[in-house]
Amino acid sequence: MQSRVALMGLFLLAIAPMSHAGGLGHPITINVVNPGFDERMIEVVDNICRQVVMSATLAAESSVRAHVCTRGMNKGDVTIRNTLTGAQQRHADIIGDARLTAP
Repeated sequence: MQSRVALMGLFLLAIAPMSHAGGLGHPITINVVNPGFDERMIEVVDNICRQVVMSATLAAESSVRAHVCTRGMNKGDVTIRNTLTGAQQRHADIIGDARLTAP
Protein backbone atom coordinates (compact mmCIF):
# COMPACT_ATOMS: atom_id res chain seq x y z
CA MET A 1 0.00 0.00 0.00
CA GLN A 2 2.79 2.45 0.89
CA SER A 3 4.58 1.81 -2.39
CA ARG A 4 1.37 2.57 -4.29
CA VAL A 5 0.99 5.89 -2.44
CA ALA A 6 4.66 6.72 -3.06
CA LEU A 7 4.30 5.89 -6.76
CA MET A 8 1.19 8.08 -7.02
CA GLY A 9 3.08 10.93 -5.33
CA LEU A 10 5.98 10.61 -7.76
CA PHE A 11 3.58 10.59 -10.69
CA LEU A 12 1.88 13.78 -9.51
CA LEU A 13 5.24 15.47 -8.98
CA ALA A 14 6.32 14.46 -12.47
CA ILE A 15 3.24 15.82 -14.27
CA ALA A 16 2.81 19.03 -12.22
CA PRO A 17 5.61 20.95 -14.02
CA MET A 18 4.38 19.69 -17.39
CA SER A 19 0.90 21.10 -16.97
CA HIS A 20 2.26 24.48 -15.88
CA ALA A 21 4.99 24.69 -18.51
CA GLY A 22 2.66 23.59 -21.31
CA GLY A 23 0.50 26.68 -20.85
CA LEU A 24 3.32 29.22 -20.94
CA GLY A 25 5.17 30.46 -24.00
CA HIS A 26 8.62 32.02 -24.26
CA PRO A 27 9.18 35.22 -22.24
CA ILE A 28 9.14 38.47 -24.21
CA THR A 29 10.67 41.87 -23.59
CA ILE A 30 8.49 44.98 -23.45
CA ASN A 31 9.42 48.67 -23.27
CA VAL A 32 7.62 50.97 -20.84
CA VAL A 33 7.87 54.55 -22.05
CA ASN A 34 7.44 57.83 -20.18
CA PRO A 35 6.78 60.47 -22.86
CA GLY A 36 6.02 63.18 -20.30
CA PHE A 37 8.11 65.93 -18.77
CA ASP A 38 7.83 64.61 -15.21
CA GLU A 39 9.20 61.46 -13.64
CA ARG A 40 6.77 58.62 -12.91
CA MET A 41 6.99 55.88 -10.34
CA ILE A 42 5.65 52.73 -11.92
CA GLU A 43 5.05 49.09 -11.22
CA VAL A 44 4.67 46.47 -13.97
CA VAL A 45 2.52 43.48 -13.03
CA ASP A 46 2.71 40.35 -15.18
CA ASN A 47 -0.90 39.08 -15.25
CA ILE A 48 0.11 35.68 -16.64
CA CYS A 49 2.80 34.77 -14.10
CA ARG A 50 0.97 36.85 -11.47
CA GLN A 51 3.93 38.77 -10.15
CA VAL A 52 5.42 42.24 -10.09
CA VAL A 53 8.23 42.13 -12.65
CA MET A 54 9.46 45.68 -12.16
CA SER A 55 9.14 48.61 -9.84
CA ALA A 56 11.01 51.71 -11.00
CA THR A 57 11.12 55.48 -11.25
CA LEU A 58 11.01 56.53 -14.89
CA ALA A 59 12.76 59.79 -15.67
CA ALA A 60 11.08 62.23 -18.04
CA GLU A 61 11.21 61.16 -21.69
CA SER A 62 12.81 57.79 -20.93
CA SER A 63 11.99 54.11 -21.16
CA VAL A 64 12.76 50.89 -19.35
CA ARG A 65 12.61 47.24 -20.42
CA ALA A 66 10.87 44.37 -18.64
CA HIS A 67 10.62 40.65 -19.31
CA VAL A 68 7.15 39.10 -19.06
CA CYS A 69 5.55 35.68 -19.46
CA THR A 70 3.43 34.78 -22.47
CA ARG A 71 0.65 32.41 -23.42
CA GLY A 72 -0.88 31.26 -26.64
CA MET A 73 0.85 32.81 -29.60
CA ASN A 74 3.61 34.32 -27.43
CA LYS A 75 1.45 37.22 -26.30
CA GLY A 76 1.82 38.83 -22.89
CA ASP A 77 -0.64 40.50 -20.53
CA VAL A 78 0.54 43.24 -18.15
CA THR A 79 -0.87 46.00 -15.98
CA ILE A 80 1.22 49.15 -15.55
CA ARG A 81 0.49 51.17 -12.42
CA ASN A 82 1.56 54.67 -11.49
CA THR A 83 2.25 54.18 -7.79
CA LEU A 84 1.93 57.90 -7.01
CA THR A 85 -1.38 58.68 -8.73
CA GLY A 86 -2.95 55.21 -8.65
CA ALA A 87 -3.63 55.33 -12.40
CA GLN A 88 -3.23 52.02 -14.17
CA GLN A 89 -3.55 50.54 -17.64
CA ARG A 90 -3.92 46.92 -18.65
CA HIS A 91 -2.34 45.74 -21.90
CA ALA A 92 -3.50 42.32 -23.08
CA ASP A 93 -2.23 40.37 -26.09
CA ILE A 94 1.05 42.28 -26.33
CA ILE A 95 3.92 41.04 -28.46
CA GLY A 96 7.67 41.25 -27.97
CA ASP A 97 9.30 44.70 -28.09
CA ALA A 98 5.91 46.40 -27.57
CA ARG A 99 6.15 50.05 -26.49
CA LEU A 100 3.70 50.74 -23.67
CA THR A 101 3.11 54.20 -22.22
CA ALA A 102 3.34 54.59 -18.46
CA PRO A 103 0.17 56.12 -16.95
